[in-house]
Amino acid sequence: MVGGVCFLKIFKSPSPDEISDYFLPHCVVSFDLALKWHCNILNKMESNRSKPTAGQLVRKNVKVELHLKHNKSCMLCGRKDINEKLYGLLYQLDDVVIHHFCLLLSTRSVQNGADNEGIWGFLLKDIKAELARASKKTCFYCKKKGASISCCGAKCPREFHLPCGLKNGSMHQYFNSFKSFCEKHRITQTIELTEIPKSTSTTCAICMDAVIRSPLPTSIWAPCCKRDAWFHRECVQDLALNAGYSFKCPLCNNVYKFKCSMLDLGIYIPSRDSSWETEPNVFAELSERLIICSVDTCLCPHENSRKYQNPSGSWEILLCNSCGSNGTHRLCSSIIGETEEWVCAICKGVMGMSEEQVASHNQEISQKLHSEIVDDKNRPQSLDDRVLGLYSDESNCSVQCLTDIERPNTHVTEQSNTNLQVEQTPRIQLPIISSYASTCSGFIRNLFGNRFSFFSNRSMSIDLASDDNDN
Repeated sequence: MVGGVCFLKIFKSPSPDEISDYFLPHCVVSFDLALKWHCNILNKMESNRSKPTAGQLVRKNVKVELHLKHNKSCMLCGRKDINEKLYGLLYQLDDVVIHHFCLLLSTRSVQNGADNEGIWGFLLKDIKAELARASKKTCFYCKKKGASISCCGAKCPREFHLPCGLKNGSMHQYFNSFKSFCEKHRITQTIELTEIPKSTSTTCAICMDAVIRSPLPTSIWAPCCKRDAWFHRECVQDLALNAGYSFKCPLCNNVYKFKCSMLDLGIYIPSRDSSWETEPNVFAELSERLIICSVDTCLCPHENSRKYQNPSGSWEILLCNSCGSNGTHRLCSSIIGETEEWVCAICKGVMGMSEEQVASHNQEISQKLHSEIVDDKNRPQSLDDRVLGLYSDESNCSVQCLTDIERPNTHVTEQSNTNLQVEQTPRIQLPIISSYASTCSGFIRNLFGNRFSFFSNRSMSIDLASDDNDN
């Protein structure tokens, strides 16, 4: 820039259509004017780029979810609103724009495809056929064309748009045949309470605001609790949209009875995971545990004394043996022994234990853990021993050892019917088993502890040092 002016040149080669509108010849202009001109050009090119031209290809038979910025209205109800709780999401399939619920609840709409075809199984030709049928029907409430929903009440001739019906108290079921009812034929909930409280209002168990204790279009009773459990209809619907597969009674956690009752009363339960499970890293905190010293007076002199810990010693943090949430330094609770356990003050109050009872309880647990450790150390872990069943409860099994580094020449001398003697020069110890069977019972034990009959000759022996081919 020289003297308050700059030389501006467009280095991008414009298309022939853009030459007259966007191309600026080499000229000398003021800096402010050039910057303003450049911003206007970029905004105009961006707006034109977002609009599809006649030459652009449009993907056919592909479902697209629309938003408010697209400024398109449903071809059945004529609304641009996108409310998943009332009308469902707004979709476009080729040149058809329609609400999900308007399509689901239409009287003659058929689902001939799979869920990944068309709009959730509703094919394009079937949707257009339903649009043509509804264009001849007049809404009972607004007197406009496009009424696609008929009341399923006996001999009820009413046909209406979904928003018009909801505004006047209609009810819709989102399962099986997707029935709809006008305000005169809507299903009224049966209250099974033996004693109805005298007050007319109570508290919603979800939002904790006042709710009318009556089966009105705005109130729902939970039949699974068998008590005075009332909710706002909107609160239950919001819970269903967020819970998905995890939808259940917020009071008693009943699933089947509560879900069936809510479906009958017109609650839409989507077939998807709950919203709190689809958020990224939502369960990351479950793998973290905050280990701090939670006693009233922490004696640690280090910085961040309650979080400071060592692998061992006085400043090792031990967790509560009962809840595993609260912790303490060894020195803060005067814990001396390595195997001594600790119970926090909260668990003491819950268990109703005194200091002496807690000490006795901790000592019993420590002794039990110590005995299990000792038993594990003393228990042989040889696989051969387990397979051969040497750990028998009978004490007369004779096992002797022969030793030789070369091929042994055994000289077996039978002294009795139950004992064997093997004479060898001791070098390397190898076991020789005088019959796998017990000399008392004549049974053998396998690896699983079962017993079965074995050899009739109890003096039979197996020499593990001999070769199998030396017979």
